[in-house]
Amino acid sequence: MAPKTPKDPNAAKVGKAPKTPKQPIIPPGPYVPAPPPTRPGQRYFEFGDWCNSKGYWKGNHDLKKLIATFLTPTQRDKLNNGTFRYIMAMENFKCSMKLVHYLCLSRIFTNDRNFISFKIFGHDVSFTLEDFHILCGLRITTHNIEKPINRESNILKRYFGKSKGVTLKDILNFMTRKEIPNNGVNHVHVCESDDDNVVKLMEVLVVESILFGKNTESSVMEEYASIIEDDKVCDEYPWGNLTYEKLIYSLKHALDKQNKLHTTEYKLGGFPYPLCAWFYERFPDVREKYIREDEYLDTPQVPRMLRYICVGEPKFPELYHMFSTHERYRDFRVLDIIPTEEELNSMPLIGQLLS
Repeated sequence: MAPKTPKDPNAAKVGKAPKTPKQPIIPPGPYVPAPPPTRPGQRYFEFGDWCNSKGYWKGNHDLKKLIATFLTPTQRDKLNNGTFRYIMAMENFKCSMKLVHYLCLSRIFTNDRNFISFKIFGHDVSFTLEDFHILCGLRITTHNIEKPINRESNILKRYFGKSKGVTLKDILNFMTRKEIPNNGVNHVHVCESDDDNVVKLMEVLVVESILFGKNTESSVMEEYASIIEDDKVCDEYPWGNLTYEKLIYSLKHALDKQNKLHTTEYKLGGFPYPLCAWFYERFPDVREKYIREDEYLDTPQVPRMLRYICVGEPKFPELYHMFSTHERYRDFRVLDIIPTEEELNSMPLIGQLLS
């Protein structure tokens, strides 16, 4: 091993480099959302900023299964043939919240506040009240809807001793305690002699949990429960207008309080199922991959949403690829939703405007 070279005592000492002064640590300020667009056709969001976010529906996907274990066969028949028969018949079509999330990110500014518009695959398309009705069959009107007068609900008072402050969780707990056991051949149902009232209670649950898309901690709105109590008023009430407005409001404000710089989860209210069906109706090239029409159901009176069977669900990578690189998908067909004669007859006032 070679000996070390001795140090030269006359050599100049090399000083250490001065330390870099420490920079002050400035904490990041609060997240400030970008100003909303002001010109028609402008986007609200960039896909890359929000691709890690996830949307969830506040409503209850499994509600109808619980209803089936709670009602007697006679009561189920009455519910399944009532005002919300099409909602109860909805079995094969599923709502993809992944798709709904990317539709939220595709929203564009429009001067008309009565509907919501999107830019999808390079096309400007709008989801209207008429589309909503055609797809799900809920009654609509062109008249302005007056907010119901606050009044007590006899149904809620009958089962819970009060009209105000009853939550969806209260109703669900009541149903769980009173559900019919699997082997309950001779089981005497607590509500067996009260068919009309218990069916109306279930309709309250369907409206609040499915159509309004509220979570279980939410209180039941007694003014709408009182509408359901009157068969004629309930059947003629424009539930489609109300449900559509709640969905559109939720879609427009779902990301208002979210931070695009962090992975976020948000919840959506309303009834988003018709929105998914609308997307597949407008873009048949995508529809062919994820849903098919029920070949055994060819009834013009049945809403279009009930004619579909889901055979798959788009995944996040597929959706990001399609929506964020829409230039490659400009060749996708885009179709208008044209109402049939039966569909026009189901909305006579709007039918007169379209004819």
